[in-house]
Amino acid sequence: MRLLEKIKNSLELKDQDFSNEAVEGASFEGLSLCYSTFTCSVFKNTTFKNIDFSECFLAEAHFLNCTFINCNFTRTNLQRTLFENAHIENSNFHKAFMGLTKFLNCSIENTDISYAQIIDGAFIKTKLKSIDFTYAIIKSTVFESSSLSDIKFVNTDLRQSSFKSSKLEDIKDINSIFYGKKPWGGISKINPLEEYSSEGAD
Repeated sequence: MRLLEKIKNSLELKDQDFSNEAVEGASFEGLSLCYSTFTCSVFKNTTFKNIDFSECFLAEAHFLNCTFINCNFTRTNLQRTLFENAHIENSNFHKAFMGLTKFLNCSIENTDISYAQIIDGAFIKTKLKSIDFTYAIIKSTVFESSSLSDIKFVNTDLRQSSFKSSKLEDIKDINSIFYGKKPWGGISKINPLEEYSSEGAD
């Protein structure tokens, strides 16, 4: 409970090590946690509002039944992080690294994920609404049984990604890279390369 103890004395907790932290049923607001480390930490039933996680190291963290409102994850390392039954709203993942990151049964709305790297990630049974993926690299990522609406795939790299059993509405596609038939009806690349073959919707 080091995080809770330190919060009592300060709202600025930059460059701290909170690895293996375990927090349940808490509510945080207006904290600056940038450059801090949360490796293998677990947060359950926790609310984060106006929290600055920019350039944090959140690798292998687990957020279960958590809510994020107006949070900043700019340039944050979220490798192997799991968001389960989480609600994310009006947040920023600009230039975040999300290798093998999973979103299970989540709701993500009005969020900027531009220039982010999502490699071998997964969005399973997740609702994505009003999301900006401009210039994001989303390679070998699975969108399965999810709902995507008002999405910007502008200069987005979607090679080897799939949208199995997902519903897609109001997709803004400008120069996205997706070898194969685009499930939202966009223009596919000519002569798709076998090594970059992508799966469409079922």
